[in-house]
Amino acid sequence: MRILVLGRAAALACLCACPPSISAERLSAPTAAPSMDKPKSLAAGDLVRLTDIGPAYPEPGQSVFSVAPGGKKIAFQVRRADPDSNRYDLAVLVVDVDGGSQPMTIDAGGEFIPQIVQGIGGATVSTGYAAAIPIVWSDDGRWIYYLKKSDGIVQVWRGSLDGSASERQTSEARDVKDFVLSSDGKRVVYSTSAPDLIKERLRREESLRGYRYDERFIPLFASGPEAFPTDTISIRSVDLETRAAGPASADDVASLLAKGTASISLEARSAQGRVASASSETKPGRTEPTEISVRGPGRETTLCADIHCSGATLLWWAEGGRRLRYIRREGWGREETAVYEWQPGRTPPKRLYVTTDLLVGCQPIEDNLLCAREESHAPRHLIALDPASGVVRVVYDPNPDFSRFTLGRVERLRWRNDFGIETFGDLVYPTGYERGRAYPLIVVQYTSRGFLRGGVGDEFPIQAFANRGYAVLSVQRPDGRNLVPLSATMAGYERELISGFKDRRSVLSSIEVAVRFLVNRGIVDPESVGITGLSDGSSTVQFAAVNSKTFKAGSVSGCCWEPFQDAFIGPGAAQAFHEIGWPQLVDYDAEFWSHISLIHNARRMSMPLLMQQSDDEFRAAIASYTAMKQAGKPVSLFVFPGEHHVKWQPSHRLAAYERNLRWFDYWLKGVGSAKEWGLDN
Repeated sequence: MRILVLGRAAALACLCACPPSISAERLSAPTAAPSMDKPKSLAAGDLVRLTDIGPAYPEPGQSVFSVAPGGKKIAFQVRRADPDSNRYDLAVLVVDVDGGSQPMTIDAGGEFIPQIVQGIGGATVSTGYAAAIPIVWSDDGRWIYYLKKSDGIVQVWRGSLDGSASERQTSEARDVKDFVLSSDGKRVVYSTSAPDLIKERLRREESLRGYRYDERFIPLFASGPEAFPTDTISIRSVDLETRAAGPASADDVASLLAKGTASISLEARSAQGRVASASSETKPGRTEPTEISVRGPGRETTLCADIHCSGATLLWWAEGGRRLRYIRREGWGREETAVYEWQPGRTPPKRLYVTTDLLVGCQPIEDNLLCAREESHAPRHLIALDPASGVVRVVYDPNPDFSRFTLGRVERLRWRNDFGIETFGDLVYPTGYERGRAYPLIVVQYTSRGFLRGGVGDEFPIQAFANRGYAVLSVQRPDGRNLVPLSATMAGYERELISGFKDRRSVLSSIEVAVRFLVNRGIVDPESVGITGLSDGSSTVQFAAVNSKTFKAGSVSGCCWEPFQDAFIGPGAAQAFHEIGWPQLVDYDAEFWSHISLIHNARRMSMPLLMQQSDDEFRAAIASYTAMKQAGKPVSLFVFPGEHHVKWQPSHRLAAYERNLRWFDYWLKGVGSAKEWGLDN
């Protein structure tokens, strides 16, 4: 995900500090599904309490699980939210790939570790998503090393394979950020932050005189330059036998720095010395592999320039190095994940397997793949896939009893918007659907790959809506690259998308075309259509509120775009906005803002709007909220403390879920009280 790239992506996303610590209870490894006499209606709390594996959206090079030497076992972290205590149960588990034994709990407990990224202008920010936890096996397979947060500090821990012991290996005053084992397996090499004493002293002296307002300020989130830490990164090592820690050697530093580069390289080596790699071409809006080449031991090279060799995301050798296999996205709107096989120099590539399920973090083991899989109706679980036969075997399911819930049937839809761009999405029927009856519809954005849980940011409970009698349209965002195929620079690409709000119109068109289709099929009541969105989805809701009459109610998080945003996002972010086409505050452009500003359009708006904002971002919504209130329009704003772009606290996630259910009950069904929304005066 892109953080605060505000041309077509998230509105005012997460430029805040890390969340506070929350402790957790022991999490047991689930084994088998309980016996149930009859299905159970799924509620919002059931979705919040699901057990999750790994990060929601792994970045290139980040693993969902770690394969043991020999390929017989895998280790991974699971987490389960508990909204009653507002904390997480966390555990590191090991399972056999062949499913021959029960999962082993290597470590239980610890605190939620948030994903930390570099936001616009270099600010250190938390997205609110869970971080990817590196897990490393010792060469002999007896020990598992991982990051764990305890007493508010992230350290490297080690657990024994038999689950008999786990213990901390580092003792740093600040969080350990990443680590590797040394080549001889005797040391842990890790990175941590260290105070830059000179920078700290200069900032302290400046604070006594008053800070100069400059690019370090982001008034939306802080009263000073706190989003830009003065720390430096230090790489250290600890001896696993003596526990003595100190600066890392040059070789150890190189091994840690090389970790990221090696983990995302598209390269595979066979036992015969052949090296397969995918070359790439950088274009505005994307960097995508375009062809596969194989270099033999004698340096001879064979190219696969077939169109089906483009877009490879994972390469590996099968059948003892005789055939090359790879994964790529293809199909309508690139909705499918396919596995191909190529025998270099002999045959064209052949597709072995294709699915619309989401496959995440796949790793090859001999000829097969281990993946985390999400189906539209099933949360993430671990599978073993034989691409040649298409046989899929579940290795581990963290939610074995999820099938007991009543779920709305899912239908994959494919269509083109008014710009001719391929779009896909999923219609989730209300449970107990009756043919010929028109239902209220809720649109959820803006990814429809994998488990249909709550949209991007996980605030809009799709199957809970279905169990409440709503049809739900989960929409995959149409690809903006199809609107601007020839831009020479990224800034030019973004400017083209913003010009005339071309990209925003394309997204809205995709949604409206699908809604009309469902109305014409008699499934949806055209007078009872709601729309939701966080981040980029929030921008679509705001644009729809001004430019569409399709929707009778909306709900957003991460809102809003307004003419004076330069003043509260700070000079650095404002300059980045201007470079991609947003007007300066001093050059107020009424025509530009008439197409998106809620302030500009408050008196003519007809869509009731619910805003559920983090305390990081709520200031961006205050003016929009105030204008709608002053215009007598129905609007409600709720602020969640200690939150970020994505709400990470279990109690807050449940509250957002349930408030969205009540909001749409009120506006689309006429159920509930106006008092809850401040509309009774």
